[in-house]
Amino acid sequence: MGDAHSEPSQKKKWVKRILLILLILLLVITLGIGFFIWRAGHTWDSKTEKFDSITKVDEDLSKIKEQLGEAKKLNVTELKAPTVTNSDTGKNGTNANGSDAAAALAANASEHDKDGDGILDNGYNYGVIKGPGKNILLLGSDTRTGADAALVSGSRADTIMLMHIPADGKGVYIISIMRDTWVDIPGYGTAKVNAALNYGGVSLQVATIENLVGVKIDHVAEIEFEGFKSLVNAIGGVDVQVPFAFTSNVWTFTPGLMHLNGSGALSFVRERYSFADGDYQRVRNQRAFLRGLYNTMKAKGALSNVASFQSSIESLTDYMRVDQGLNAAQIAQIAAPVLTSGDTTMRMTTLPNAGPGWSYDGQSIILVNQAANAHLASALQNDTMDQFMATYGQD
Repeated sequence: MGDAHSEPSQKKKWVKRILLILLILLLVITLGIGFFIWRAGHTWDSKTEKFDSITKVDEDLSKIKEQLGEAKKLNVTELKAPTVTNSDTGKNGTNANGSDAAAALAANASEHDKDGDGILDNGYNYGVIKGPGKNILLLGSDTRTGADAALVSGSRADTIMLMHIPADGKGVYIISIMRDTWVDIPGYGTAKVNAALNYGGVSLQVATIENLVGVKIDHVAEIEFEGFKSLVNAIGGVDVQVPFAFTSNVWTFTPGLMHLNGSGALSFVRERYSFADGDYQRVRNQRAFLRGLYNTMKAKGALSNVASFQSSIESLTDYMRVDQGLNAAQIAQIAAPVLTSGDTTMRMTTLPNAGPGWSYDGQSIILVNQAANAHLASALQNDTMDQFMATYGQD
C-alpha cells in the first residue's frame, strides 16, 4: 500500500499522456499519409526526443543492478506471492464471505501457473517472437526526482498500453496493462509492471512487456503531458457516450452522448470517487473517451482546420520521447494498411487478469490470468486479435 496516497494524482494523468501519441496516429489516418509527411513530418522528426535504445543486453542489466545496490535489488526480488485475489478481501487472507484466499488462487491456477499467483512457473515464457503485425508500446510516466532519478531512469510508468495493428490493417487494437499488474521483471523477480521503467529504463520496460505478451515491441512512445485541454479544444471537442449520471467538480454528466470540451473531458477521465467501483469505472470512462475521440476524428474526415493539426503536432513534440525508428515516414507506413483496408475501427481490451489482491507487504496488486493471457499472446503472435476479442470480449 506504499503508493496508495499518491495513486489519484498519478493515475488521473494516464489518458492525457496516451492521447498525445494516439492523436498523432488518428490524425494520420483521417488526414492522409501525404499530408502528414508534407505538413508535420519535419516538425515531428526534428523536435521529438529520441531514446538511445529500446533493447537491453545482459551486461546492461548487470550494470543497472550494481547501480541500484543490494538493498534496492532485494526490495524488488523479495516480493512474495500475493495472499488474496478478490477486491472484497482483507489483508487477513479471507474475503468478505469468509472463503479462504487459497481457493481464489486455486481458481486462477493454470497449466503453467499452478499456484495461481499470476506468475509463470519455473521461468516458463510464451516465447517472444516478431509477429506479422506492428506493436507500439505507449507509456505515460511521471518524472522521478532525488536519489531514484540519479540511479535509474527517473520515471515510473503509470500508464502502459500496447497498440497492435494487424498486417492487413483491419482495425486498431489497444490493450491496457494496469500499472499494478504483478509480473516477472527480467533480472529482478516479481514486482508491479510499472517498476521496470524505474529500475532499468525503457529497455527493461520493453523486455518486461515482451515477456508478458510474447511479441516483440516494434516502437515505443513515452509521453509527458502538458496542454490536454487545449488539444481537445483544438479538434473542436469530443462526443463521449456517458454511461450514467454523475458529477465531478463543476460538471454534471448525463447519460447518453455528450459533447465535451477540454475542461469537461479532463473531469470525465479523472473522476473516480463518484463510483462504487472507483478506479474500475474510471478506466471504463477513460476508454469511452478514447472511443469518442477516435469516432470524432473519423467523423471529421480530412478536417477543415489544417492549422490546428500543425499546432497540435508542435505542442506535443516537446513532451514525448520515441525510439529512433518512429519517425514520420514510419508512422505513415504503420498507418498505410489501415487506410488501405478502410477498417479504422478501434477495439480495446485489458490484459487478462484475475482481479486485485495484496502482496505480502500490503501492496495492492493485479493478478494476471495466465490461462487467458496465453491466448492473448497467441493472438498477437499470429495476428488473430479478432478471434481473441470474439472469445473474451472487448471493453
